[in-house]
Amino acid sequence: MALTATVTPGKTLVGTERVTNSKLNQGFAPTVALTGTADTSDITNDAVTAAKAAFGAWFYCSASGTNTITLTALGHAITLVEGMIARFKVATDNTGAVDITFGGSTKDLFRYYNSTTAAGVELAAGDLRAGQNCEVIYDGTQWQLVSNLGNGAWDRFATTATSATAYTATFSPTITALTNGTRVLVKWHATNTGTATFQPDGIAAGAKSIRKGADVELVAGDVVLNQISELVYDSTLDHWLLTSPVTPSARTTVPVRQCVLNCSVASTGLPNYMTGVASTAISFQNCDTTPLVIAFAAGFDTSGAVDYVGVVSTNTSSVWSSLSTNGTYYLWVDRNTSTGALTYGKTATTLRPTYVNGGSASIVDTQHTFFINAMTMWVGNGSTATQVQRVFLGEVVVAANVISSITPYMPRGQYVSAETAFPQSTAVNDTVTLTHQLGLKPAQVRWVIRNTTTQHNYPEGDELDVFSSGAAAGGNFGWLVPVTSATSVVAVLPWATITTVPQVYNKTTYAGGQAITTSSWRLVAYAWRGW
Repeated sequence: MALTATVTPGKTLVGTERVTNSKLNQGFAPTVALTGTADTSDITNDAVTAAKAAFGAWFYCSASGTNTITLTALGHAITLVEGMIARFKVATDNTGAVDITFGGSTKDLFRYYNSTTAAGVELAAGDLRAGQNCEVIYDGTQWQLVSNLGNGAWDRFATTATSATAYTATFSPTITALTNGTRVLVKWHATNTGTATFQPDGIAAGAKSIRKGADVELVAGDVVLNQISELVYDSTLDHWLLTSPVTPSARTTVPVRQCVLNCSVASTGLPNYMTGVASTAISFQNCDTTPLVIAFAAGFDTSGAVDYVGVVSTNTSSVWSSLSTNGTYYLWVDRNTSTGALTYGKTATTLRPTYVNGGSASIVDTQHTFFINAMTMWVGNGSTATQVQRVFLGEVVVAANVISSITPYMPRGQYVSAETAFPQSTAVNDTVTLTHQLGLKPAQVRWVIRNTTTQHNYPEGDELDVFSSGAAAGGNFGWLVPVTSATSVVAVLPWATITTVPQVYNKTTYAGGQAITTSSWRLVAYAWRGW
């Protein structure tokens, strides 16, 4: 169908013909001849119809096919001309490079021209999506896509799944193939526990390493629960690049590793945040005023020490319960590597955790092994040992089916005893035994005597080291032998080797043989776990 209007002027002036009003009037009275036909709907309203759009250089077409798309402009004969523009709605997601058949010719469809080589880049899988409206222009050789890709940069967002080292995600629209520059946004379902991979939409062989910064593998805690990150696939490197910053907030630098960093203490300096003697459960107290802060060691990586901090700031009832079977129990707190949540547990009397420099972790069920050099905790299950983020907080003795004593371990792995009165006897091998509350045999122990009254020019509060060197009377102490264990430090006093009470040098005159008044001095023990 076509409608043609032919316009003939009423008068045409020639040469030197004189212009008159009559002749001018004739010129403004042309005749118009119409030939052909047209639908009334095509010429009597302002609506843009397919029939109207199908004329001229711009065409609205129907489309069919997947990777070879056939365009039809309502039955009109089409000759490809440079600059011709067509629009169409995609019938099916493409799965690879695309050709367009239009006007009887099949030509490539390019995404864009590479700015450095001037070579056309063909479409990749998913660049066209079913129902997407596209505009293409013919450049005289092939078609170019001038509308947005169906694989747009920000149209795919999903929460990850599966594990904290092998992440997956399902997107809408889906990713059907990895192409250079494929970009997604993800919300992490778990904090990573080490190097990690990412696989979108179950793409075969699509699990690729996630890298950060200057193409560096992730380390534990680089992405955390509920963090949103952007990932871009690089086909040359063949892995995903994390373009958003890593989140180091979950891991931190701590002054001492694998221990309680801070807690409520009594006037003696000993922890008092546990309560429950004479019951069958242990509760937290005083945490609302002095939070319990715990450092979890998780080894080392390329950035140095890996440590996480857990905080308990509320008083909690029955943290450990069902403590009704006689024996000793070792109390631990576990940090979930994905969520950071704290949970609590205990092991039985024969399973005191071991702290070693190297070797192999015990596979005995619920036996814990901490490697001091590696700074990692492992627990056996009867056949293998698994690494955990777990700190032992103390031990408890159950007798007569109720808790008889609670020993919370010392903050930062260091112990300072309260002042202990000198033994006043002269018995051979008299002893002073103190519970050091470290949870393991200390690597260093120091015994001192502290003056409570000025004597021999030592003012109140002065401390003198006690040695087991066997020095003669009148020198420094030669009467104490220190003994240590996983629970106690012991001072053994072999009085029989000394003819009188212990003697010291005068602080200012350096005179020897100065006997002390034992009731005016106190024993104090220092102990450190050594790491």
